Amino acid sequence: CMNDDYRKAYEREKQLRKQAEQLLEDRSRELYRSNEQLKEVNEALHEQQRAMVQSEKMASLGVLAAGVAHEINNPLGFIYSNFSSLVEGLQDIQRFLNQADQLIAGGQSVEQIQAAWSEGLMIHDIAYLLSDYQNLAIETIEGLERVKQIVSDLKSFTRQDDSEKAPVDVNECLRAALNILNNQTKYHSRVEVEYGELPEISGYFGKLNQVFINLIANADQAVEENGLIRIETRLNGRWLEVSISDNGCGISEEHQKYLFTPFFTTKPVGQGTGLGLSISHNAVEEHGGDIQVESELGKGTTFTVRIPVQPAQKSA
Repeated sequence: CMNDDYRKAYEREKQLRKQAEQLLEDRSRELYRSNEQLKEVNEALHEQQRAMVQSEKMASLGVLAAGVAHEINNPLGFIYSNFSSLVEGLQDIQRFLNQADQLIAGGQSVEQIQAAWSEGLMIHDIAYLLSDYQNLAIETIEGLERVKQIVSDLKSFTRQDDSEKAPVDVNECLRAALNILNNQTKYHSRVEVEYGELPEISGYFGKLNQVFINLIANADQAVEENGLIRIETRLNGRWLEVSISDNGCGISEEHQKYLFTPFFTTKPVGQGTGLGLSISHNAVEEHGGDIQVESELGKGTTFTVRIPVQPAQKSA
């Protein structure tokens, strides 16, 4: 009888253990499925975030397009004018050389050829043309370099950064942002820039470039006509800092709490997506840094981007 009780107890324990193992296996499968679903959702969210960042870039680019077109048209205008002058001058030089060639072919005396040569140099003002060509060539090259730089800066702004970080010169990144915004700021505000000596950091050029464009554009919108925007880069201990200050309208304490909240904006409908500062904040956080804000209504605002200094990884 005792043996029967032990056997029954053993059978019950065996059955319970089997049920527990089955339950554990079922739960493990459910957890695995849930984990896989979470991975898919997380990847989808990351993809949406990347798409949102790129959409904001394109929206910003649309706003900048007219100004950038003007910036390109300026050098193209004087390049066209320079080439028109070059063509006219070359025609004069061609006529002078043809006349000299006819004199030589006609068997004129050396004295006659020399006299005609001197007269032709004076009539066609050849010395001036050759001197002017040098200046025109230098101006044309400078204009083409300007166009090339604008196109390069736009490509840096619109590109999607690779998954791996690369060495970034923050001063160059800031200069590219100012170059893109030049036409927007030069007719409305005074921009003063002081570049400090900075080490390269390991990061994403395109993302930081967008941060600076967002902050400078906001500063330009905040100031009155001929307002002041002051930009400074510096090394502060282990932090690389970029301060963008304006003497504009300032931000209320109430609004400062929501500055980096997605879709929050104080701009009129149609003039802002409310994503610029949120995307900027995320991009700086991705570099291990932060954005600090100091503002007073009616006096102005200072945004300071702080990024920890890390040695840039250089390829062997």
